[in-house]
Amino acid sequence: MKETSKAMRRRWVEDAKGLFPWKDIFKGKGIDVGAGDDPLPFEDCIAFDQKDGDANKLDTYFKAGQFDYLHSSQSLEHMHDPKIALDSWIKVVKKGGYVICTIPDFILYEGLIWPSRYNPDHKSSFSMWLKDSPAPIHCLLPDWLSNFNVEVLLCRLVDTNYNYKILTSKDQTYVESDNVECWLEFVLRK
Repeated sequence: MKETSKAMRRRWVEDAKGLFPWKDIFKGKGIDVGAGDDPLPFEDCIAFDQKDGDANKLDTYFKAGQFDYLHSSQSLEHMHDPKIALDSWIKVVKKGGYVICTIPDFILYEGLIWPSRYNPDHKSSFSMWLKDSPAPIHCLLPDWLSNFNVEVLLCRLVDTNYNYKILTSKDQTYVESDNVECWLEFVLRK
């Protein structure tokens, strides 16, 4: 697993190649929502997980505009209502700050199957292309992000090392050393 670690390895390569300014985004005071056992490795970034409170209503724990950035890896799909949760997350980021999220792709990770075979706690599904799914809440990501008063800097499918020949016959992300990513990634600027 270790999705944050995998994503950060790729992000630093992208930054070094001038493909996206990740080092500019991960500056200042940050919060890593749903950090679990794989938090961001930055000194001025706090990890927030279930033991710390309810991420569905993060703005009840932190002041508005308290953070320069908020990072969340594979957590938004666990929220009761991802729109309410993301609204709450955006509130705790200062104006000009960033929200960086990865979420499972309904096609590549879930294999168009609901409920999730690999994580039955998923409460919503996300896709770049599909308008709906059998999930109680489904988000067509590019359209869904337009509901927030933010600038969308990045919204894409990440399929690093994904084996399209075996697709979802197994959870390709499970072994960290395989370095497989099959999720959606977005970066918002408030």
